[in-house]
Amino acid sequence: MVKKEKTLSQMGIDEMTKKNRWIKYLTYFCLALSFVLMVTYFIYTVITSQDVIEQLATIIGVSILALFTLFFLIISLFADNPKGRIYVIIASLLLSLYSGFQLLVSANWIKLPSQSYVLNFYGKDITEVIEWAEANKISVEQVYENSDSLEMYKIMSQNVAPGTLVKDIDKIVVTVSDGPDQEKEAAIPDMIGWSVDEVADFVEENFLTNVEINFEFRDDVKKDVIFEQENENDDEMKRNSKITLKASLGKEEDLESVAMINLVGKDLFQGSLWLKRNAISYTVEYGYSEEYEEGTIIKQSITKGKIIDKERTKEVVITVSRQKDITIPDFSNMSASEITSWATDNHLKIEFKEEFDDSVEEGKVIRSSKIKGDVAQVNDTIRVVISKGQIRMIKFTNVDDFKKWAEENEVSYHIDYSFDSSVESGKLISSSHKEGDLIKNTDTISLVISQGGTTTVPNFIGKTKAEAETLCEEANLTCSFTTASSEETKDTVIKQSMKKDSEVPSNTTITITLSSGK
Repeated sequence: MVKKEKTLSQMGIDEMTKKNRWIKYLTYFCLALSFVLMVTYFIYTVITSQDVIEQLATIIGVSILALFTLFFLIISLFADNPKGRIYVIIASLLLSLYSGFQLLVSANWIKLPSQSYVLNFYGKDITEVIEWAEANKISVEQVYENSDSLEMYKIMSQNVAPGTLVKDIDKIVVTVSDGPDQEKEAAIPDMIGWSVDEVADFVEENFLTNVEINFEFRDDVKKDVIFEQENENDDEMKRNSKITLKASLGKEEDLESVAMINLVGKDLFQGSLWLKRNAISYTVEYGYSEEYEEGTIIKQSITKGKIIDKERTKEVVITVSRQKDITIPDFSNMSASEITSWATDNHLKIEFKEEFDDSVEEGKVIRSSKIKGDVAQVNDTIRVVISKGQIRMIKFTNVDDFKKWAEENEVSYHIDYSFDSSVESGKLISSSHKEGDLIKNTDTISLVISQGGTTTVPNFIGKTKAEAETLCEEANLTCSFTTASSEETKDTVIKQSMKKDSEVPSNTTITITLSSGK
């Protein structure tokens, strides 16, 4: 017995049996697996987090979990108890399962059912909103407003907060940038003494569109300095008001040869300014271009790098883009997102409206303010009506609910009222359309609403108050009592507000006058 105990102490538990060795190796494998998967998940999360601010909470959470895994691994390596290692293996497998599952979900290899949320569309293009709305079956209303900070067709604001569940809304209103307002008043300073570059920067920063800078040789004014300014209307200057400036070319004898630059892609103001400040004569021609916006230089007669001598014997011809008339395509074969994309490409605005239609498929165009083959100009607004598909008759509990539904969906209706003792007042007697019936574009829904039953007014004259109350109850009337002086016995009916035998709606109020006695 003593010998056996000595052997156990010398060998150690892990070396006693193959089973213990197998558990030891399995423990190491599970720990390594959980560590590798957690590190992979951590690295993948950091790399794919494009928006650091929005993903910061996720990154911190994964970092903490990765540290936990590391410390768990270190502690587990010192576990010598075979039973303890069984629990380590189970914990490691669970941790590996969590990390692997999260990694597969993040990489979209496993797709789980999820709820859709409203995105933050600020600064995004209107086409992105339309595509998102189509995918989520949400209607979009576009409102255009001027903006100095966002380009045309970029989203300025939305009426539904980002993060709102899509299932809770059926419409979103977005405010779309229409670019700078050219009619906005502008504070125009005295620019005499400014450099040409300072003026050019001011023009760009303040969205001025009607500034002309001319140049003259001047011995007394430094080159590229403004020496004269004329405003079209000093009292009410706007961004598109005419401003004419004169700048110095310096001394004529100081003029030198200059290498031509590339003017293609610059607008006419920028291109002509460079030519003028270098005393290069030029002429402007116009040509059509689908690649460049209107007013952009698309071609020049002297290529970049060519030397223009100091005598300025060569004239430069620049060709400026002019948009062709925009021909309207067939909208009937286009989705709302395709129409919007086409409109933004052609610098047009689209106003969408949705209507139910019994013959036009949901999402297709019912009609538009311009049809195939019509011509539009840049910045024109086209109104397009999109089908919401067929509409069917609803079930309603009261007439107000029906009216609200019909008006919201532009359904034509007509309501008649009729007395019916078998139908409670305000309830439906009959309808031209049953619940679930298809409502065609030309249909008018006709409803008949009950006013309740009718009753005949009895003769109350000469009755006592108690007798009058009984008659009122039997006749389904509401009686209101008042008194007046009379020779008749007190509390005898001397007058009634409605003639006997009159036909009136049930529950009508009738005023009965009682004698107050002598």
